[in-house]
Amino acid sequence: MITVKWTIHELKKRVYSNNELNQVINLDRFLTDDFNDLIDISPTKVTGYFEYDKENDIFEFYLSIETTLTMLCSITLKEVKVDLDFDTVLNFSQTEEDDDIHLVEGITIDLDPYIFSEIITEKPMKVISEDAYEEYQEEKETLTEEEIVENSPFAKLKK
Repeated sequence: MITVKWTIHELKKRVYSNNELNQVINLDRFLTDDFNDLIDISPTKVTGYFEYDKENDIFEFYLSIETTLTMLCSITLKEVKVDLDFDTVLNFSQTEEDDDIHLVEGITIDLDPYIFSEIITEKPMKVISEDAYEEYQEEKETLTEEEIVENSPFAKLKK
């Protein structure tokens, strides 16, 4: 399994000679049952480069991310492919921490969970398949006045 993970020492060595990234990683291990509408994620292409700000002790990763998500249609529950292609910047430090900088725990920087998090942020909230409305039928139920009163959460307050 290919991951985007290095030790701090490796990164400091690579920053001046080999700071470019061009990898295809597998992120499906991050999919859990918590993602009701996200079924699958294709191998993800990560390209870009990183810099090291020695004065502030910050690693800055400038990434382009390309992947395809398989999501469920909000209406029919059919599978829909969603292509994502976006740029992002991830910052890491061993000493500094704020809203834009992730604190490095230990001696390694593993970008995989952060890349997956960026993908989840970029994914659409819901998708609708092209033919969703062709099969769509809305069923309306009508209630009698008595059923409305019985099912009202405020019915007990009247008594």
